[in-house]
Amino acid sequence: MRRFVTGLAGLCVLALASCASNGERDTMILKTALLPEPARVLSEAPNAIEVITTGSIGEIMPIEEAPLQLGSIHSRIVDGADRGAQVMTISLGEDGRPEHHPLAGRTIYLDETRDITLAPLEVVLTFDDGPVPGRTNVVLDALDAYGVKGLFFMVGQMAHYYPETAALVSEGGHTIATHTWSHPYLPALGHDAAVANIDKGRAVVEETTGETPHFFRFPYLAENEWLDRALASRGLIPVGADVDSLDYREATTEQLVERVMRGLEARGGGIVLMHDLQGRTARAIGPLLARLEEGGYKVVQLKYGPPPLKDDTLVARLQTNPRR
Repeated sequence: MRRFVTGLAGLCVLALASCASNGERDTMILKTALLPEPARVLSEAPNAIEVITTGSIGEIMPIEEAPLQLGSIHSRIVDGADRGAQVMTISLGEDGRPEHHPLAGRTIYLDETRDITLAPLEVVLTFDDGPVPGRTNVVLDALDAYGVKGLFFMVGQMAHYYPETAALVSEGGHTIATHTWSHPYLPALGHDAAVANIDKGRAVVEETTGETPHFFRFPYLAENEWLDRALASRGLIPVGADVDSLDYREATTEQLVERVMRGLEARGGGIVLMHDLQGRTARAIGPLLARLEEGGYKVVQLKYGPPPLKDDTLVARLQTNPRR
């Protein structure tokens, strides 16, 4: 049955491609017809499209959301979380055709402060303290080569001094987040000074990237209840870390990659903390991505917003109307 449904949906997409009546629609449907599985396009950019894959009936597995919380979110690993209809960003080649990147995973949308649910071998790659010319660029090139997206927690001062590099992160389709204006130890500041530092950092990152950051990471991962409440009142979602690369410590590329891989293997996946400020991270990101791909991992992108509606996928229609 699973093969029949998936095959039927694929034939429907191909049939639509053959009868589309205008050039724009022809191009859009051709791109979806070339995807590895049936999908519907949500949005399109010159170098990528965002789609919802239809999945198949046998893959439906309801996953209960984590409860709302106050404080930094983490990930929980749940078998089957990546099954069924999923949102994905698909890179496009110079010829406009979808590219196949084994490491590229799904996209998770989040608009509330709650832990994210990952499947085993899913990871979210996060980068703090940039942007830095010559280092952030190297990280971006490596991510692009593997067709994956990261979550960049920018320091306001760095974005102010290097706006061109900050803009490159946004142009690459990565998620923009904020990390204060000057990277202070916030709990040691008074309330007003701490909040002012958070607000200024967010404003500068928005100005340089053209995107409003909705995700935040505490410098030194240092937070308390009144800081968490200040973020909540501003609509900022604090993001913690499940695996710390400790890339600020002296280490060879091999040691750094092994440290991250051991952490992921122990948890089964998770949110990885790195720093695009660090030269050793720029040197290690390519080998790390290669190891992740070899290990069968998928890199998940975290975006802000409500999850796109999936109710017009084939699976959803059959689930709602089982007799059809």
